[in-house]
Amino acid sequence: MFDLARQRSSANEQLRISDLMQLTPRGERLLEIGARDCYITRKLTALYPHITALDLTRPEIDEPGITPVQGDVTALDFTDGAFDTVFCTEVLEHIPPQKLEQACREIERVTSRYAVIGVPYRQDLRANRTRCAHCGKVNPTTGHLNRFDRKTLIALFPDMEVCALRLVGKGQAVTNPLSVWIYRMCGYPYGSYDQEEGCIHCGAKLIRPSINRVEWAACFIARALNQIQYKLYGARKPIWIHILFKKKQKK
Repeated sequence: MFDLARQRSSANEQLRISDLMQLTPRGERLLEIGARDCYITRKLTALYPHITALDLTRPEIDEPGITPVQGDVTALDFTDGAFDTVFCTEVLEHIPPQKLEQACREIERVTSRYAVIGVPYRQDLRANRTRCAHCGKVNPTTGHLNRFDRKTLIALFPDMEVCALRLVGKGQAVTNPLSVWIYRMCGYPYGSYDQEEGCIHCGAKLIRPSINRVEWAACFIARALNQIQYKLYGARKPIWIHILFKKKQKK
């Protein structure tokens, strides 16, 4: 089962949050996209007296200075330049690729000055795939649909300039074509089934499939290869890229 408290207490997650807080400039009004349970929102109140906490489901919070709203980053219901800063982390990797540019246009539109963006860095989307027992379709780990590096992320925000860029954390899951093929043949039994996200296709909860002895032996080879890769270079790979963007002045 997914344990949010345990995940947040990990060293890498605490490092991620700390870096984002250091990167975020002070101001008056901030929009946080993907607020979830408002864990980071509460921390951001030290920097902003007025915060709008947005998620696909309206966050359940009733605290001074925080306004929870339901909304979608691809169609934000705010006026142009309504916020000093837009804070959007662990969100853009979940946006359907055909809507990604629109989401970034909306972020640019509603901020008057800054945008703080955080996404996984050069993630291997083949690693830790799952297969839904309900619809039979394959899912990328934790529902991540997009892969980012410096160039692709910066290109998504043409009306903004980079003020600061950081690579954060260490230790990424890695894989190879042979391991991917073995897992596919065996039904992806070692994917990230304890994740919070359900199936991206039908929404059903993901359930780890059982395997027989032959499949276990085949997967043992795949797991061994992945572990060797991780020790060789995956353990040193940055996990996230964080960028502080500033809106370009119109000429």
